[in-house]
Amino acid sequence: MAASSLKAVPKHSGRRNIKPEVIAYKKARILEEASAIFFEKGYEAATLDMLADRLHVTKPFLYTYYKNKGEILAAVCAMGVTESLGALDQVADAPGTPVDRLRAALEQVARIIIERSDYIVVYQREMMNLERSDAQQIMRLRHEFDIRVARLVEECQSAGQVTLSDAATMSVWMGGLLSWIPNCYRAGSRRSPESIVQQAVQACLRLIGIN
Repeated sequence: MAASSLKAVPKHSGRRNIKPEVIAYKKARILEEASAIFFEKGYEAATLDMLADRLHVTKPFLYTYYKNKGEILAAVCAMGVTESLGALDQVADAPGTPVDRLRAALEQVARIIIERSDYIVVYQREMMNLERSDAQQIMRLRHEFDIRVARLVEECQSAGQVTLSDAATMSVWMGGLLSWIPNCYRAGSRRSPESIVQQAVQACLRLIGIN
């Protein structure tokens, strides 16, 4: 949908009478445009007036969904890891071997990072502007991601598909490698997104001895 389809909520009704899916859509559109502005101009130079203009709404509309610019930044910065954890949920009970599930998880996360590359770059560049509580929450989510990937690796070890003794500790390095994708790929690059996904996944698997 176009940005102009966003409509301000009547002041007397707040969000009480809006369907959850409509709220989710409008919040997602705010974050989509905010991530682009933060990416282009930097967090400190970006303003809510710029964001409202880009969405063709009023600034009070933004306050209906986020209390301030800092809360929007926190939501942008958390997006990549939140969606990555969702991807891990999807493959947790998938059929196949443990290596199949690990590979599928890494592929999905790599695709999310490509899709959300602006969000990832904003987080990497603007994390110092996060409120302390927001930064700590995102770090907890990142730690949970590392733990979940380590469990997938441990399943590979238990099945005898991975023999490297410290393979589980490599999960942190896998996350770091995947987070480097935005530095290797931008929209319009001669390399296709899928080729980047496969190269990144192959590099992650080599960390634990899988060729």
